[in-house]
Amino acid sequence: MNSDTQEIVKQKDGWNELWRRDIHPWDKGVPSPALIEVIEQKPISSQIPQSGNVLVPGCGRGVDVFYLGNANRKAYGLDISPIAVQQCKDIRTEKGISESVAEFIVGDFFKFDTPAGGFQLVYDYTFFCAIPPTLRADWGRRMSEIIPKDGILITLMYPIGTHTDGPPFAVSVDHYHSFLDAHFDCLLVDDCSSFEARQGKEKIGIWRRK
Repeated sequence: MNSDTQEIVKQKDGWNELWRRDIHPWDKGVPSPALIEVIEQKPISSQIPQSGNVLVPGCGRGVDVFYLGNANRKAYGLDISPIAVQQCKDIRTEKGISESVAEFIVGDFFKFDTPAGGFQLVYDYTFFCAIPPTLRADWGRRMSEIIPKDGILITLMYPIGTHTDGPPFAVSVDHYHSFLDAHFDCLLVDDCSSFEARQGKEKIGIWRRK
């Protein structure tokens, strides 16, 4: 994000204001190549739950929700912006996708009501880096609350770096270990395919709830 966009985010209801202005540079319109690799190609794909509930926090226009949801795996998209969620619902209608496959919720990640049984799979991309770094410990605790034993968390770590401004705030592999190791086993941290502008700034992580 440029500095003007960052200033809007800092305002009350800033994320919704960005959607109102149709400013969402983080939204590429298609799932990340790294996610597709994990789901369809990498050996680790066998560890990904094939049924149950899936969560995509900070879902934007829902591209990852539509990709991950299917007849056996219900995907939930969560976003704090009512405008973004309404766009998701409109796209779902246009695509003829059932609510039993893709459901969208306006809510706060740290407070929203989770479905019975929690989430067997959570995919975090451009959410961890969007929240203030002071909330990262709360992020880790919340993940441990909503993912039951043996559930899987996919973290597409971006942007790896050392800059101090944001969002997106800089991340590192050590950051994720700091906030997840108490409740998760790390199955994989690896280089991954990326959108062209993000090459060299991302790694994929797979974590299993203890």
